[in-house]
Amino acid sequence: MFVRSILSILLILLKCILGSSSKNGYKVISENVMYSRWRSIISRTVRTPNGKQIDYDVVDQKGSGASIIFAWNSKTKTATILKEYNPGCDKILYGLAAGVVETDKHGSDFDMAARHELEEECHLSGGTWYRLLNEDKSIAMDKYVMTEIVAYLVVDAVKVTNPRPLDDEEEIEIIEGVTVDEILEMIRSGEMNCIGGFASLLAIEKLRNLGEI
Repeated sequence: MFVRSILSILLILLKCILGSSSKNGYKVISENVMYSRWRSIISRTVRTPNGKQIDYDVVDQKGSGASIIFAWNSKTKTATILKEYNPGCDKILYGLAAGVVETDKHGSDFDMAARHELEEECHLSGGTWYRLLNEDKSIAMDKYVMTEIVAYLVVDAVKVTNPRPLDDEEEIEIIEGVTVDEILEMIRSGEMNCIGGFASLLAIEKLRNLGEI
C-alpha cells in the first residue's frame, strides 16, 4: 500500500510536469495535491487565453487510465453486465466490467487491464476483442477528472471456473442474458451509470456494424 501511494504521488507529479506547457492557449501554472488515497483531489491553477488565472479542483486516481468492457454472447444475442453499489450517488446501478490500469499490474496496457477486469468481475475470458475508440485513443471520463478510459467489446468470451479475485471493496452481481433493448431502457431510465451507458452505446453500434444485431 505504501509503495502504491508513492507511485501515485510520483505519477501526479509527472502529470504536472508534462501538463505545464500551453495547450490551446491554456497553461497549467501549478498543481498541488490536497488529498490522496485511492483517488486524489488536486488544486490546479490555469492561465486562460485572456490572461485570467483560475483555480480548479480536479480528481485523479491511481494508475495510468481505465478500461471498460461490454461482453456479448453471439448465440443468445445478449450481454453480460453488472449490478453493484455506486458510492458516489449512493445507489445500486447497472454497469459494465471496468477498472483502473494499475501501474504495478498492467504498466500502461489498457488491453491487459481490460482482460483482467473482465475475468475478475464477469468471470469471463478469451473471446474476440474490439477496441471501440480509434487506435491509441482514450477519452476523458469527465470535465474535472484526469483519468482517461478506453472502451472494448468482447464477443463470445468463455466462463472461467477459478477467476481472479475481486478487490476487497467490490460486491458485484453478475447479470447474464440482457438484451440490447433492456440495456437501452436502463440508460434512458437512469438505471445504468453514465460511463457504462457510454460504452454500451459504442458497443451496440459496433455490433450493428458486425451484423450481430
